[in-house]
Amino acid sequence: MPTIESNGEQIFYVDEGTGPAILFIHSLGTNNYLYREQIAALKENYRCIAPDCRGHGASSYNGSFSLEDIIEDHKALLDHLDIDKCHIVGLSMGGPIALCLNRLCPDLALSMTIADSFARLRDGSEDRIYATQEAIAYLSMLEFGSQYAGDRLMPTTPIEKLDELAEEISKCPPKAYVDTVRGLLTYDASGDLALVKVPTMVVIGDSDDATPMAESEFIRDGITGSEIKVIPDAGHLSTIDSPDEFTSELSAFLSAQS
Repeated sequence: MPTIESNGEQIFYVDEGTGPAILFIHSLGTNNYLYREQIAALKENYRCIAPDCRGHGASSYNGSFSLEDIIEDHKALLDHLDIDKCHIVGLSMGGPIALCLNRLCPDLALSMTIADSFARLRDGSEDRIYATQEAIAYLSMLEFGSQYAGDRLMPTTPIEKLDELAEEISKCPPKAYVDTVRGLLTYDASGDLALVKVPTMVVIGDSDDATPMAESEFIRDGITGSEIKVIPDAGHLSTIDSPDEFTSELSAFLSAQS
């Protein structure tokens, strides 16, 4: 199981394929499995790098969570793998992380794909942080994950995928999950948008009510030349609800950059 050490944490990662590198940044509560089907399809032509963020999946959580912590972890991994340029794909929390990474490492990105995400502070964030703390205090992480999967995935998505999502979320320690929610919802990435100078695709599931179209439009309007692609029959986790359609859009976008 490949890992690197970064700031006292053991960061697990997937490294598959050959070609131009893609860095996949997953959503809150999930891990590299979120992009399993995209990696399987793209690894013939690309080197697919997918770390588990600290406190998620197989990575440890001994310290704290801030976006700057996550950037240091990701940069340490890329340095370890001798990667100085890569395409960046971020879904949900992966969007703000990708934008922060681009700000702090402006020569890294070859392109950006920001999916089902957000970049600005939103009303109700403090309420969501509090509600998450309360829910996790009374539920096991597996119970919490089951509720989350039921809320986030489409009714048409096979039940096995809901069970799998709940199982993956259960790998997060409660403190890590709450700390991650707090770090994400108090970070304002709106100022990072204008710093993106590479081709950018904004992706959203057609039924995403967690980060609705207005949030994708805000990202698109802030990044010169970016465009929105809508994934049919998908909610907030479009790589799970409609993996083939997501992969098709991502593959076409990446091909256009070569």
